Amino acid sequence: MALVTTTVTPTVTDVPFTGLSETLRERSGIARSEVIYSAYGNWPATGGSDNRSISFLFSLDNDYGYVLMESSAAFIVNLNYPKMEATGVMEITSSLGPGASDTASQWYPYTNHGSRQDSTGSTAIGSVSAASYNSQYPITGSNAIMLFNLDPKPNGLLYPYSQRDTIDVTAMFSEDAVGEPIMAYRYFCRFLKYDITQGYNYVVNSPRLTR
Repeated sequence: MALVTTTVTPTVTDVPFTGLSETLRERSGIARSEVIYSAYGNWPATGGSDNRSISFLFSLDNDYGYVLMESSAAFIVNLNYPKMEATGVMEITSSLGPGASDTASQWYPYTNHGSRQDSTGSTAIGSVSAASYNSQYPITGSNAIMLFNLDPKPNGLLYPYSQRDTIDVTAMFSEDAVGEPIMAYRYFCRFLKYDITQGYNYVVNSPRLTR
């Protein structure tokens, strides 16, 4: 048995917030823009005795600070049921702060709220054994969908300090079952982007926009 890994680079969309001069923006807690990383595609099937993992990797622009608003992933399979692990992981790697010479990774969970043991079972989720799939099986037409949301998420500003060229983000999901069919994926991650000067002058530690 082998682990087959897939790496995906999401597409970035930067939506600027307009209406403020540079001077007014620097004196406010209003974000410069909304930045969205998204990916759509297919997770290839594995061989008969192989399992698989998939990672979404991207780096944030190092000229700004960020507040993570939300992130989710959906995996869709036709005429079958997803048999993935019920949790994924987001890793955010950055420096430890101004003047620091080291970097560190912070980890946050993607969670899928399971509904039952398997496609034919009716065991309540509270009594599903560790050896069983803690998976969700909502059916849309002939498709089964497994949805993950990042919860809890970091609320403070993420900074690319001088010892770090970028803030690196990795979202990872895996499947313990072997020989599973092709599966479609939909990945989404949204940030608010702030000028670095705003972050140093104001404690922007809330994901809410201010007026």
